[in-house]
Amino acid sequence: MISRRKFNLSASVTAAASILSDPTAAFAKEAAEEVATGPMVGHVSTTTASVWYRPVKEGTYTIEVRDGAGKTVATASERSTAENDRTLTWRLEGLNPDELYRYRIMEQGVKNPIDLGNSCQFTTAPRDDAKTKVALAFGSCARNQSLALWTQMGDHGAQGLVMLGDTPYIDSTNLSVQRQKHREFLAVPELAALVRKTPVWGTWDDHDFGRNDSDGRLKGKKNSRRAFLEYRANESYGHDGEGIYTSFRRGPVEVILLDTRWFSRTEPSPVEPDQPTLLGKRQWEWLQETLKKSTAPFKIVACGMIWDDKKNGESDDWGTYAHERKALFDFIGKEKISGVLLIGGDIHCSRLLRYQTEAQTGYPIYQCIVSPIHNSTIASLNVAHPDLIRGEAIPHVWLRLEVDSTVNPPTLVARWIQMKGVKMWDLSLTESDLKPKG
Repeated sequence: MISRRKFNLSASVTAAASILSDPTAAFAKEAAEEVATGPMVGHVSTTTASVWYRPVKEGTYTIEVRDGAGKTVATASERSTAENDRTLTWRLEGLNPDELYRYRIMEQGVKNPIDLGNSCQFTTAPRDDAKTKVALAFGSCARNQSLALWTQMGDHGAQGLVMLGDTPYIDSTNLSVQRQKHREFLAVPELAALVRKTPVWGTWDDHDFGRNDSDGRLKGKKNSRRAFLEYRANESYGHDGEGIYTSFRRGPVEVILLDTRWFSRTEPSPVEPDQPTLLGKRQWEWLQETLKKSTAPFKIVACGMIWDDKKNGESDDWGTYAHERKALFDFIGKEKISGVLLIGGDIHCSRLLRYQTEAQTGYPIYQCIVSPIHNSTIASLNVAHPDLIRGEAIPHVWLRLEVDSTVNPPTLVARWIQMKGVKMWDLSLTESDLKPKG
């Protein structure tokens, strides 16, 4: 029988933390002690917002959104069902750019709103042409453990969180295990507090896709995609039921999140038919279209894996698909696309590289690697590279990316931040630094 007791965040955290490693025992425990997960703010644009929630029981739930004056400006109702593991996402429209809103959730037939505390809020994105500052947090490789790092992101003014994959570790394509691991992750206390008021976007890497070093031939990947759609609130998830790639704009920065798992090795490369693909034909076309139409001063192309060779014998890196990376750089140069910066994760060490791509793209392309959020590092993957500026295997790291269009030319500052204050490094660029010369 489903418990009908009132949702309590501390109860949710305690139950999630106590789930056993044995999936069968975990599911039995959860059935006996149902808890809610969330809410979580998902994709937010200038006039829309998505809010995700998994309630204690099935039923119809309504979100009510109020502006700064306390006036109700939007409501939406969704039904929670067992088919979607009780997860639901409200899509809100008709909001104003760059405005703070507060929300609350109500269950049909229950008089009082569900008690979610006082921190349920979000701020819509500024207009694309607004002169403003935007700060985003990027991170990869996180386990289901309590960490002050998530709180630190909010303390450093992150207006959005981008999860690059292995967030969390799942290592299974079993749908029940996928769902369980996502629930445990979103119940981590500090993360839960952050995402109640901070927009979240994400892609996956190998361990949340299904298996270490896995590619698109992985059996059961449809279960992984189903759970990802249930437990994330991106604006879009690939095309036609394939992949999870997406993008979003936040003032002067556009973030393009690639899916480097679903399509890999499933078809010939669209740029070299005698080679295997990483992105697949449809995603490759979408990436080109997205880059060409973007008017953002800075365009962040991000994914879970790194943009060069891991040098450890594994194949899940852009070095294995160098033909598609070359084609991307050639395309950037041919179309004179400015402002491109790369972000990767996965390798349990953090690095900054400056690729000597001036002949291809008209300016140097930088890669920021940020990993891990957890405490397990792999120093052997901090390998020598002719384009390496800095690199070190340091635990509990995230990347703060700030873009400022109030100055001319607009600036970008990428700062690696360690949870306990270990000194790391910065990258400072102007829009002019990432423009084709001549």
